Amino acid sequence: MLFDVFWTEAFRSLMPWAELFFRGVTVLGSEYFYVVLIAIWFWAVDKRDSMLAVFVLIVSLVSNYWLKIILRNPRPPVTNWLSGVHASNYSLPSAHAQNSMVMWGWIGPKSRSWWMGALSVTLIGLIGLSRVYIGVHWLGDVVAGWAVGILLLIAMWKLEEPTRSFLSKFNPNLQYLGLVIFGLGALILTETLSPLTAEGLAANFGRSGGLIIGLGIGLALEKRYVNFEMAPKQGEKWRTASRVILGLTMVFAIAASLSLVLPEEVYWMVTIQYALITISVIFIWPLLFTKLGL
Repeated sequence: MLFDVFWTEAFRSLMPWAELFFRGVTVLGSEYFYVVLIAIWFWAVDKRDSMLAVFVLIVSLVSNYWLKIILRNPRPPVTNWLSGVHASNYSLPSAHAQNSMVMWGWIGPKSRSWWMGALSVTLIGLIGLSRVYIGVHWLGDVVAGWAVGILLLIAMWKLEEPTRSFLSKFNPNLQYLGLVIFGLGALILTETLSPLTAEGLAANFGRSGGLIIGLGIGLALEKRYVNFEMAPKQGEKWRTASRVILGLTMVFAIAASLSLVLPEEVYWMVTIQYALITISVIFIWPLLFTKLGL
């Protein structure tokens, strides 16, 4: 029953006015949105907490990819999708539902704010339902995504301190090198073992692999050449706004330029593209804003 177009038809019948709303909401659950959110967090709020969040996101992205290719559950028929909507890869579990549960389930409690907790719960629910409304997921995909996300959250909350204690025994540069090696190894393993038959499979893990490799390289460079520690002080909102506006402009320009020369149809090209974007977020822009006095 959870894998039936009935739910999409029911939601649309109950809320025929909500198409534009759910088209917008589903964007808030995309990996692109989380990358932008973490970039802003890194530049202008809290460097350390933002890096914890990106590791949480990586765990969710990688686990979701492998669950999908293991289960290989097809998406609802394209005739059920809203016009102009695009989706790739298999459907179970829903990445939007899983990632929203993991990210907002991590951010909400960490904020220690009731309104952020309420916002997080609301976004988790709406992002998941948006995938059913626009027709690219079965309700069962969304429920499974939420369930996997909850399990990952519990595991990461319990493992946070032991992992932090374990990693503190190693030189940070060794940790960054480990990220790069893990990213490369995961890419090679995925290309070797993954049946790249569903549209978007290669690009999906190419993005995750690039994010992991870029994170390792970017963090090493940032620590060596920048090593900024503080967000702008209170009363210096213009500095925060400048970091965010100029930073996002630069990153979007780099992403647009790279997409022209590094096509997403080629697995390793996607990896290079996302590695360079991540390095620009973590190292290039922080280097520039320190030089500019921001």
